[in-house]
Amino acid sequence: MNVASGATGVRGTSTAGVNRLSWPRIPTPIVVAVLGVVLGSWFLPAFTHQWDDRQKAGDLKASLVAEIASVTGRALMSAREASAAPPAERSLEGAMPVAGKEWSLADLQVRARLQAYFGAAAVDQWTLVSQYVTSTLSVAYRDADGGVAVIPSQWVSERTSPSLATLYRAYYADKNAIEPLEKAILAEEDMLTKSLLAMRVSGYSTTWRDFVSDLFALR
Repeated sequence: MNVASGATGVRGTSTAGVNRLSWPRIPTPIVVAVLGVVLGSWFLPAFTHQWDDRQKAGDLKASLVAEIASVTGRALMSAREASAAPPAERSLEGAMPVAGKEWSLADLQVRARLQAYFGAAAVDQWTLVSQYVTSTLSVAYRDADGGVAVIPSQWVSERTSPSLATLYRAYYADKNAIEPLEKAILAEEDMLTKSLLAMRVSGYSTTWRDFVSDLFALR
């Protein structure tokens, strides 16, 4: 009995020893050091990159929103002034006024930036605004014989706005009806800018998916 008990005790001691050898305890300082290396060389650069990109993307959105508001506001102000001016002070038929040239250039610049950073959906929203601003300028500079100043409108939006179309027809018939149309165009422009603020900026790391991509790219 004593021998058996002793044997059992030896076996138990031996098993416990094997278990202890199978699960070595890693010192806490080493664990902390390894985590520090991983965070410092892998996670931290990815976090830094995304932080910087979010700041840049925010600045780009703010700049583009301000540009859209500025060029749209200036064009509509020119249309309002031209609508109120005597016919003799407007452009002759077929002539493009300075306001029309400035608007055409601004339209191209905004369109290019939207395409580069936000894609087709943003461009289509802008096209709707652009079409009505262009048409409003065109009617505003109509000459005394009823001609319309040539201001290009070569893009057609996939979106439609029955309310804008109705207001534009009223303005076309009577240039004194510009204010309701102007307000509707600015409201559409405001909807566009709100959409832009919620959109992802192409080429910038701003989402968790971008962050994961950065982690593997920076390994």
